[in-house]
Amino acid sequence: MITATQTPIPEVRTKKSMLRTFPLAAVVQSDHKLIALLSDLSPDTPWGQRKVAARQLGTMRKVDALPVLLAALPRDPFWMVRCAIIQALEMIGDPGAIPVLEGVADNDSFQVVRSHAAKAIERLSQKG
Repeated sequence: MITATQTPIPEVRTKKSMLRTFPLAAVVQSDHKLIALLSDLSPDTPWGQRKVAARQLGTMRKVDALPVLLAALPRDPFWMVRCAIIQALEMIGDPGAIPVLEGVADNDSFQVVRSHAAKAIERLSQKG
């Protein structure tokens, strides 16, 4: 197994500051694509790249991505990235994301983000 801080991928190795920002303490199996996408959620990454990373993580449906997605959701400064993260959480389908989504649905400054969060809560509640 390789931890994110031991990875030989240069673009991941350079984002060690992100690993201190988000809860990526758990060891991720040697899935380099997952590690790279999780690193792309760093606030240092351009917003478009963060948005694409969130979408790809949702498509992968990796439960391992949940802690980082949940930490990034309320912190990301760009509303389009927050919407992409919400969609990823919904695609992963873990009802454990509901408490964070409820906070976003109640408190986000953008109505479209609150609406996406409310719809995701409704759909995830049906799975639980």
